[in-house]
Amino acid sequence: MQPLVSVLLPARNAARHLPGALSSLSRQTLREFEIIAVDDGSDDGGATWAVLEGSASRDPRVRPVRSGHPGIACALNLAASLARGRYLARMDADDSCLPERLAVQAAFLDAHPGTDAAGCLVRFGGDAGAAAGYARHVEWVNGLLTHEQMSLGVFRDAPLAHPSAVFRAASFARFGGYRHGPFPEDYELWLRWIEAGARLGKVGQELLVWNAPPDRLSRTDARYGADAFFELKIRPVLAGTCFS
Repeated sequence: MQPLVSVLLPARNAARHLPGALSSLSRQTLREFEIIAVDDGSDDGGATWAVLEGSASRDPRVRPVRSGHPGIACALNLAASLARGRYLARMDADDSCLPERLAVQAAFLDAHPGTDAAGCLVRFGGDAGAAAGYARHVEWVNGLLTHEQMSLGVFRDAPLAHPSAVFRAASFARFGGYRHGPFPEDYELWLRWIEAGARLGKVGQELLVWNAPPDRLSRTDARYGADAFFELKIRPVLAGTCFS
Protein backbone atom coordinates (compact mmCIF):
# COMPACT_ATOMS: atom_id res chain seq x y z
CA MET A 1 0.00 0.00 0.00
CA GLN A 2 1.38 3.39 -1.01
CA PRO A 3 1.21 5.72 2.00
CA LEU A 4 -0.40 9.11 1.67
CA VAL A 5 1.49 10.42 4.70
CA SER A 6 4.98 9.64 5.96
CA VAL A 7 5.50 10.45 9.65
CA LEU A 8 9.03 11.64 10.44
CA LEU A 9 9.75 10.56 14.01
CA PRO A 10 13.26 11.11 15.47
CA ALA A 11 14.00 9.48 18.80
CA ARG A 12 16.99 9.54 21.13
CA ASN A 13 16.90 7.80 24.52
CA ALA A 14 13.12 7.97 24.24
CA ALA A 15 12.01 4.54 25.47
CA ARG A 16 9.89 6.08 28.23
CA HIS A 17 7.83 8.31 25.93
CA LEU A 18 7.83 6.42 22.61
CA PRO A 19 5.07 3.89 23.42
CA GLY A 20 2.58 6.70 23.96
CA ALA A 21 3.53 8.48 20.73
CA LEU A 22 3.39 5.28 18.68
CA SER A 23 0.11 4.23 20.28
CA SER A 24 -1.49 7.54 19.33
CA LEU A 25 -0.35 7.05 15.74
CA SER A 26 -1.72 3.50 15.64
CA ARG A 27 -5.18 4.92 16.43
CA GLN A 28 -5.26 7.29 13.46
CA THR A 29 -8.44 7.24 11.39
CA LEU A 30 -6.28 7.60 8.27
CA ARG A 31 -4.83 4.20 7.49
CA GLU A 32 -2.57 4.99 4.50
CA PHE A 33 0.51 6.18 6.34
CA GLU A 34 3.97 5.04 7.38
CA ILE A 35 6.17 5.94 10.34
CA ILE A 36 9.86 6.41 9.63
CA ALA A 37 11.31 6.30 13.13
CA VAL A 38 14.99 7.23 13.34
CA ASP A 39 16.92 6.15 16.42
CA ASP A 40 19.35 9.07 16.58
CA GLY A 41 22.31 7.35 18.26
CA SER A 42 20.56 6.41 21.51
CA ASP A 43 22.93 5.29 24.26
CA ASP A 44 20.31 3.78 26.56
CA GLY A 45 21.43 0.17 26.23
CA GLY A 46 19.17 -0.52 23.24
CA ALA A 47 15.95 0.42 25.02
CA THR A 48 14.79 2.92 22.37
CA TRP A 49 15.61 0.55 19.55
CA ALA A 50 13.77 -2.30 21.31
CA VAL A 51 10.60 -0.18 21.50
CA LEU A 52 10.85 0.63 17.78
CA GLU A 53 11.53 -2.97 16.78
CA GLY A 54 8.67 -4.22 18.93
CA SER A 55 6.29 -1.71 17.37
CA ALA A 56 7.44 -2.64 13.86
CA SER A 57 6.82 -6.32 14.57
CA ARG A 58 3.18 -5.49 15.38
CA ASP A 59 2.59 -2.88 12.69
CA PRO A 60 4.36 -3.07 9.31
CA ARG A 61 3.77 0.66 8.80
CA VAL A 62 6.51 1.34 11.36
CA ARG A 63 9.92 1.53 9.65
CA PRO A 64 12.71 1.83 12.24
CA VAL A 65 16.05 3.23 11.08
CA ARG A 66 19.31 3.48 13.01
CA SER A 67 21.71 6.38 12.59
CA GLY A 68 24.73 7.66 14.49
CA HIS A 69 24.12 10.81 16.49
CA PRO A 70 24.33 13.65 13.95
CA GLY A 71 21.41 15.42 15.63
CA ILE A 72 17.72 15.97 15.03
CA ALA A 73 18.11 17.98 11.80
CA CYS A 74 20.03 15.22 10.06
CA ALA A 75 17.76 12.53 11.54
CA LEU A 76 14.75 14.33 10.04
CA ASN A 77 16.44 14.69 6.66
CA LEU A 78 17.30 10.99 6.71
CA ALA A 79 13.67 10.12 7.43
CA ALA A 80 12.48 12.45 4.67
CA SER A 81 14.87 10.85 2.17
CA LEU A 82 13.26 7.46 2.88
CA ALA A 83 9.67 8.71 2.84
CA ARG A 84 7.20 7.49 0.21
CA GLY A 85 4.22 9.68 1.10
CA ARG A 86 2.87 12.75 -0.67
CA TYR A 87 2.88 14.49 2.71
CA LEU A 88 5.54 14.49 5.44
CA ALA A 89 4.17 14.78 8.98
CA ARG A 90 6.37 15.78 11.91
CA MET A 91 6.05 14.06 15.23
CA ASP A 92 8.20 13.97 18.36
CA ALA A 93 8.71 10.93 20.55
CA ASP A 94 7.26 12.67 23.61
CA ASP A 95 4.06 13.99 21.98
CA SER A 96 0.78 12.36 21.00
CA CYS A 97 -1.77 12.81 18.24
CA LEU A 98 -5.52 12.89 18.38
CA PRO A 99 -7.04 10.15 16.18
CA GLU A 100 -8.12 12.51 13.38
CA ARG A 101 -4.83 14.35 13.07
CA LEU A 102 -3.33 12.87 9.90
CA ALA A 103 -6.67 12.63 8.08
CA VAL A 104 -7.64 16.24 8.84
CA GLN A 105 -4.25 17.76 7.95
CA ALA A 106 -3.96 15.73 4.74
CA ALA A 107 -7.48 16.85 3.75
CA PHE A 108 -6.53 20.47 4.51
CA LEU A 109 -3.54 20.28 2.16
CA ASP A 110 -5.68 18.55 -0.48
CA ALA A 111 -8.15 21.44 -0.25
CA HIS A 112 -5.45 24.14 -0.31
CA PRO A 113 -3.06 23.27 -3.17
CA GLY A 114 -1.14 26.53 -2.74
CA THR A 115 -0.19 25.74 0.86
CA ASP A 116 3.26 24.18 1.35
CA ALA A 117 3.03 23.22 5.03
CA ALA A 118 0.20 23.14 7.54
CA GLY A 119 0.13 22.97 11.30
CA CYS A 120 -2.80 22.63 13.68
CA LEU A 121 -3.89 23.86 17.07
CA VAL A 122 -2.06 22.09 19.88
CA ARG A 123 -2.98 21.21 23.43
CA PHE A 124 -0.41 22.05 26.10
CA GLY A 125 0.56 18.77 27.73
CA GLY A 126 2.64 19.99 30.65
CA ASP A 127 2.22 21.61 34.02
CA ALA A 128 1.14 25.18 33.24
CA GLY A 129 2.41 26.33 36.62
CA ALA A 130 5.85 24.78 36.33
CA ALA A 131 6.20 25.64 32.63
CA ALA A 132 4.25 28.89 32.43
CA GLY A 133 6.41 30.25 29.61
CA TYR A 134 5.75 27.18 27.49
CA ALA A 135 2.03 27.43 28.18
CA ARG A 136 2.01 31.08 27.08
CA HIS A 137 3.90 30.13 23.92
CA VAL A 138 1.27 27.49 23.10
CA GLU A 139 -1.48 30.10 23.53
CA TRP A 140 0.39 32.50 21.23
CA VAL A 141 1.05 29.86 18.55
CA ASN A 142 -2.61 28.79 18.58
CA GLY A 143 -3.60 32.40 17.90
CA LEU A 144 -1.78 32.47 14.54
CA LEU A 145 -4.06 30.86 11.96
CA THR A 146 -3.41 32.49 8.59
CA HIS A 147 -0.31 32.66 6.43
CA GLU A 148 -0.21 36.42 6.93
CA GLN A 149 -0.35 36.11 10.72
CA MET A 150 2.37 33.45 10.72
CA SER A 151 4.58 35.43 8.33
CA LEU A 152 4.53 38.36 10.76
CA GLY A 153 4.74 36.14 13.84
CA VAL A 154 7.88 34.40 12.60
CA PHE A 155 9.92 37.46 13.58
CA ARG A 156 8.94 36.83 17.18
CA ASP A 157 9.17 33.01 17.33
CA ALA A 158 8.32 29.83 15.42
CA PRO A 159 4.73 30.33 14.22
CA LEU A 160 3.87 26.62 14.07
CA ALA A 161 4.40 24.00 16.74
CA HIS A 162 7.09 21.96 15.03
CA PRO A 163 5.67 18.49 15.79
CA SER A 164 2.29 19.62 14.41
CA ALA A 165 3.64 20.42 10.94
CA VAL A 166 2.73 18.49 7.79
CA PHE A 167 4.73 19.34 4.66
CA ARG A 168 4.15 18.61 1.03
CA ALA A 169 7.01 16.30 0.03
CA ALA A 170 7.37 18.34 -3.17
CA SER A 171 7.70 21.57 -1.16
CA PHE A 172 10.27 19.97 1.14
CA ALA A 173 12.34 19.13 -1.94
CA ARG A 174 11.78 22.58 -3.48
CA PHE A 175 12.58 24.78 -0.47
CA GLY A 176 15.11 22.47 1.17
CA GLY A 177 15.16 20.40 4.31
CA TYR A 178 16.60 21.02 7.73
CA ARG A 179 19.98 22.59 8.40
CA HIS A 180 22.25 21.54 11.22
CA GLY A 181 23.91 24.26 13.24
CA PRO A 182 23.89 26.18 16.55
CA PHE A 183 20.26 27.20 16.12
CA PRO A 184 16.72 25.77 16.38
CA GLU A 185 16.26 23.71 13.23
CA ASP A 186 12.53 24.42 12.91
CA TYR A 187 12.80 28.19 13.34
CA GLU A 188 15.58 28.38 10.74
CA LEU A 189 13.43 26.37 8.34
CA TRP A 190 10.36 28.60 8.77
CA LEU A 191 12.42 31.77 8.25
CA ARG A 192 14.05 30.35 5.12
CA TRP A 193 10.85 28.95 3.64
CA ILE A 194 8.82 32.12 4.18
CA GLU A 195 11.60 34.24 2.67
CA ALA A 196 11.63 31.91 -0.36
CA GLY A 197 7.88 32.31 -0.89
CA ALA A 198 6.45 29.24 0.83
CA ARG A 199 2.91 29.53 2.15
CA LEU A 200 1.89 28.21 5.55
CA GLY A 201 -1.52 27.17 6.80
CA LYS A 202 -3.02 25.97 10.05
CA VAL A 203 -6.02 23.81 10.82
CA GLY A 204 -8.17 25.54 13.42
CA GLN A 205 -8.67 22.30 15.30
CA GLU A 206 -6.74 20.78 18.21
CA LEU A 207 -5.01 17.68 16.85
CA LEU A 208 -1.77 17.29 18.84
CA VAL A 209 -0.82 17.18 22.50
CA TRP A 210 2.45 19.11 22.79
CA ASN A 211 4.15 17.88 25.93
CA ALA A 212 6.86 19.72 27.84
CA PRO A 213 8.87 17.20 29.89
CA PRO A 214 11.92 18.54 31.76
CA ASP A 215 14.33 16.75 29.38
CA ARG A 216 12.82 18.12 26.16
CA LEU A 217 15.53 19.49 23.84
CA SER A 218 13.91 22.89 23.62
CA ARG A 219 14.37 23.22 27.39
CA THR A 220 17.86 21.77 27.75
CA ASP A 221 19.84 22.54 24.56
CA ALA A 222 21.54 25.90 23.94
CA ARG A 223 20.48 25.74 20.28
CA TYR A 224 16.95 26.58 21.44
CA GLY A 225 17.93 29.44 23.75
CA ALA A 226 17.07 33.10 23.25
CA ASP A 227 20.52 33.95 21.86
CA ALA A 228 20.22 31.31 19.12
CA PHE A 229 16.83 32.65 18.03
CA PHE A 230 18.19 36.20 18.00
CA GLU A 231 21.17 35.25 15.84
CA LEU A 232 18.84 33.78 13.22
CA LYS A 233 16.79 36.97 13.14
CA ILE A 234 19.72 39.31 12.50
CA ARG A 235 21.95 37.47 10.05
CA PRO A 236 21.75 34.93 7.21
CA VAL A 237 22.40 31.31 8.12
CA LEU A 238 25.51 30.04 6.38
CA ALA A 239 25.37 26.44 7.58
CA GLY A 240 25.15 23.75 4.92
CA THR A 241 22.14 21.50 4.53
CA CYS A 242 22.70 18.05 6.06
CA PHE A 243 21.36 15.09 4.16
CA SER A 244 22.69 11.77 5.37
